[in-house]
Amino acid sequence: MRKSNPVCKTTEIDFGEASLWFGSIAGNDAIYLIQGILNKFGNEEDSIILYYTDKVERKISEDTEKEVEEIFKEEKVTERRHLNTILFGPPGTGKTHEVESYKKNLIVDQATNDDEYHFEGLGWRHVIYLAFKENNYKPMTVKEIEATEVVQKFAATKKSKTPYGTISTAILEHLTAESTTIANRKGTDLFTKKNNKWQLTEQGRNEAEEVMLPKVAGNSIDYFYDFITFHQSFGYEDFIEGIRAVVNEKEVSYEVQEGVFLRFCRKAMKDIENGNDNNFLFVIDEINRGNISKIFGELITLIEGNKRISYVDGRWSGMQATLPYSGESFVVPDNVYILGTMNTADRSIATIDTALRRRFDFVEMMPDSEVVRREVGEEGMIGDVDVAGIMEVMNQRIQFLYDREHTLGHALFLEVESLEELKHRFENKIIPLLQEYFFDDYQKIKAVLNDVEGIYIQQRQENLNDLFDPQLIVDWYDESTEVFELNHDVSIGDFEQFIRNVISRQEVVNE
Repeated sequence: MRKSNPVCKTTEIDFGEASLWFGSIAGNDAIYLIQGILNKFGNEEDSIILYYTDKVERKISEDTEKEVEEIFKEEKVTERRHLNTILFGPPGTGKTHEVESYKKNLIVDQATNDDEYHFEGLGWRHVIYLAFKENNYKPMTVKEIEATEVVQKFAATKKSKTPYGTISTAILEHLTAESTTIANRKGTDLFTKKNNKWQLTEQGRNEAEEVMLPKVAGNSIDYFYDFITFHQSFGYEDFIEGIRAVVNEKEVSYEVQEGVFLRFCRKAMKDIENGNDNNFLFVIDEINRGNISKIFGELITLIEGNKRISYVDGRWSGMQATLPYSGESFVVPDNVYILGTMNTADRSIATIDTALRRRFDFVEMMPDSEVVRREVGEEGMIGDVDVAGIMEVMNQRIQFLYDREHTLGHALFLEVESLEELKHRFENKIIPLLQEYFFDDYQKIKAVLNDVEGIYIQQRQENLNDLFDPQLIVDWYDESTEVFELNHDVSIGDFEQFIRNVISRQEVVNE
């Protein structure tokens, strides 16, 4: 049995009917001793009150902080189980807003020592210009040019480990006649020699001033984020890698170039290798519009959570694949989150690629009238018009006449503070969307709007004998037929009557 040396220095303070024993104790055994004495000689009204010293309080605080850290670690592990997510729902249900929430939760307040350069459309001569600009146009040797950060970054994109020769050739081809005797000059005097170093001529400096290099700082949220939109012509070459034509000095060459997702994954890998623990968010808008098999190819397997690579003890472990063009390895690190969005009005979730369905968590986002009640007017009311109620009943009608995937999102009813703004929203957003949904079937559109007075959807009888020879259309149409047309000249007074007719007056107007 463990023993300690309890310290029980006590003092009795007599209050007549009761006594207060004040003392300092140390060790758990001392507490047990006091408790035992109290049990044997005390009564039910007696109690022990413990006050901790500063040292103990600090220890308790440290333990609490550790517990909180463990909770956050557990939450982070839970987050990592949802590496691939697709937000789906009708237009205007807040999918874009939810993307911003993902950004705030995953990649806000992150930083790295690395910066990202975008070299698209630039050749070696342009990058040499940037090297001179980086050094305030001071004369440099080829070795010094090669050592600049911008050249090193560009060389890495070209898989060039020793760009010295390429830099030398680019300079020699554009030297002034006084600086060289070589015959294959291009005839443009862009570089000259001074004290065994190269510098730009006035013409070269003017050209250099026109060359801009977009750069994303490592402490910017954009460094950890990328956003693309899928479409029918988007392919494997854009996403992973492909052979592209490169025009340099009016000469066309072909080289293997990284796609946007491969480049993003390699940036995330490098960040981990640099000792960081940052998250990276890759957003694919309209993911259902792309040809998934064509874009991902056989590499779609690697995005699965249990196929991702992880960095342990200075080594990567996990599944990898060999790329067909470059022959290099392709992997997806476990700090890359893929967030897709899809509009169910364009394509039903039931028809999307099976391989995609298996590898993503799907989060449905449907119209939410409570958002309208929070954001519009007084609890969703503009004057006496219940905007949230209008959205609800119109969506009920759409579900009956079409389906729930084509309902109206709450974003269509936000940021309206007057009947004039609501009128503009109906005429420029809501009614055109209904025309698209119902393929200009104005009877159904009229039913959704409950336009009983024909304020927007007007109908008239058309005498076809005035348009056609009756003998030519006798088997197709009756002599007269109903024709629907959209009224584009509705007054604000007529709109007030229309909006009250969308649902019954008792539901729309607060009496």
